[in-house]
Amino acid sequence: MTRHEQQFVKIPKDMSQIRQKFMFGLTKRQVLCFGIGIVMGFPAFYICNNLFGLQAGCFALGIFAGPAIYCGLYKKNGMHLEQIVKLMIKFFKKPKERTYQSENSFVILSRQIEYNQLKRILNESNASERRRR
Repeated sequence: MTRHEQQFVKIPKDMSQIRQKFMFGLTKRQVLCFGIGIVMGFPAFYICNNLFGLQAGCFALGIFAGPAIYCGLYKKNGMHLEQIVKLMIKFFKKPKERTYQSENSFVILSRQIEYNQLKRILNESNASERRRR
């Protein structure tokens, strides 16, 4: 190494992308999701391993632990998997066909003019009743 050679650490320009590592180079969310996956997967592995064999046990481990681990690792467009699933459920609950509805501005203006005329008539009638008293 020469005297002028320096070592640099790359720092991302967008600081919001930096996540603090908690344990084993994973974030708290990832460690929690891996823990949930282990808690769900290993009992399924041991039960299926004793009943059906090693291949079925490994398959059960993947089926039960996979979704939890995937929730911890997957992130797209700044959203985690459960947020994306919530948005998809909300989207599919909406009606499929939406009708185009517009407001006719001439009808709105005519109603406003009619309202103003009725208001003026009522104010004049109230004023005339006050004069009679």
